[in-house]
Amino acid sequence: MLKMKDIIEKLDNDIILKSVLCEENQKIRGVKLLVDRIAVFDSNILYIGRNESLRHVTSGHFPMNVLILENSSFPDGSDIVNQSCHTNFVYIKPDITTEELLNYVTDILVDQYSLIERPAALFHTIIQGRGLPYIIDIASELLGNPVMLGDNNHRLLAASDFKEVDDLPWMEYRNMGFTTYEYTQKYNFKQWIEKTVQSRKAVIGSLGDGYKYKRIFCVIRLEQRIIGHLAVLEYNRSFTDKDLEITEFICDVIADEMKNSQTSGYKYNWLANRFISDLIQGTLTEPELITDRAKRLKWKLPDRKYLIVIQYNHYSETFGLISFIRESKLFKNSDGELTFHDNNLIFITGCKQSQYITNQDIEPLSHYLKQMHMIAGVSQCFDKTMEIPVAYQQSLAAIRLGKRDDSALPVYRYEDYGIYDMLDQIKEQKNLIRYCHPDILRLKEYDRNHKTDYLRSLYTYIVNMGNLAASADELYIHRNTMNYRLTKIQELLSVDIYNRDCYMTLYFSYKILEYISR
Repeated sequence: MLKMKDIIEKLDNDIILKSVLCEENQKIRGVKLLVDRIAVFDSNILYIGRNESLRHVTSGHFPMNVLILENSSFPDGSDIVNQSCHTNFVYIKPDITTEELLNYVTDILVDQYSLIERPAALFHTIIQGRGLPYIIDIASELLGNPVMLGDNNHRLLAASDFKEVDDLPWMEYRNMGFTTYEYTQKYNFKQWIEKTVQSRKAVIGSLGDGYKYKRIFCVIRLEQRIIGHLAVLEYNRSFTDKDLEITEFICDVIADEMKNSQTSGYKYNWLANRFISDLIQGTLTEPELITDRAKRLKWKLPDRKYLIVIQYNHYSETFGLISFIRESKLFKNSDGELTFHDNNLIFITGCKQSQYITNQDIEPLSHYLKQMHMIAGVSQCFDKTMEIPVAYQQSLAAIRLGKRDDSALPVYRYEDYGIYDMLDQIKEQKNLIRYCHPDILRLKEYDRNHKTDYLRSLYTYIVNMGNLAASADELYIHRNTMNYRLTKIQELLSVDIYNRDCYMTLYFSYKILEYISR
């Protein structure tokens, strides 16, 4: 709630004749008209009226907060004020009506409530664990303008999703992700940073005549230390005084988020978070810039990398998950990287060039996720940092297709679902059945008419790369039975099933039928 002194500060000084504030810190939650014979005054209400309404007020009515429209024909209420130190009287010029004054004060209170209500969304983002980039996006929505957050080493930690603005300093910082000595010399930010440090408040400044957009500058403080800087660009709409208050509030939210991450035992790598988010969102595409940004992170990840997306139900669950991952071999053996993006925990791990991550390597994580009722997707291996967006989409596709498969496993690998992902991509444009080899369709029809199981037998034989014994064992039949089936299958088909060059075509056709049947 606003204090009485805050309301007076927001009133136009030209309409105030005199103020007598004995309790200037009294909080006000509402405003009412002052009427005759009020039995009891509410100490949290600001009353508005004329002198004549005070004729019946006695000392028993205190405490009271009143805006009085001055009228020379009635007493000025000084005797009432002197009866107690629990009064706040403000005398207003009679040029304004009671109704106008009531609306004026109501607008002040409504603006304050709005200021409190809207940033509640920011607190919600913290408990959802979306991290700094998402908080900055919400801040940009609240302020209606682009927002950026940098650390004390002139590195960009997060920026709202305004891809292009016609402001050279802004876009130069946004695209590079850091500032150089030449940058700080070219653009005069220093005076405004010093001003906000000294005032401990957000300030509005301009870079000079050559730049048409003003900026709000504000520092991020944590335990009396300045840990970052926030900037807002006056690009979409003009600034208001309220924007300064919202900006200061956003800075407090950011400081709390950083503090919470430290006390939880896990510290965000903010630069890695922003780098990965920029890659995934497609705002960072230039190879040279990607290479430069990656070098600055000093990642020690192996050449053969995997990206794991873990979907969680509640943010509170992630602290135990993070601790588990950091202690795992997958993390320690690969100098793994953890970050958040779009309500997902992203875990980048890897192995030596000559190795692959196996299901056995993932088993401890799988067991933990099953206990916590979480699911994850694992991408194919990749070598280059710029392949992170593709790996991220592969992990999401593995989760989507794995859930569709009604599998009880908590971890889905893209290697098992990649062909279905490809079919998903083309199913809207083409009739998939046309890509099936006619022999496979013929074999399926034969099975349906003769109650045989030749199609699955052929698929098993192909998957086992023509190994007769392994195929028979997998189908739980005798080797001679398997050999008989293959002989009958060969009689039905036009291709040579013993020629491995045909395996891929037949395998692909089987997968199309399997996909369609789902």
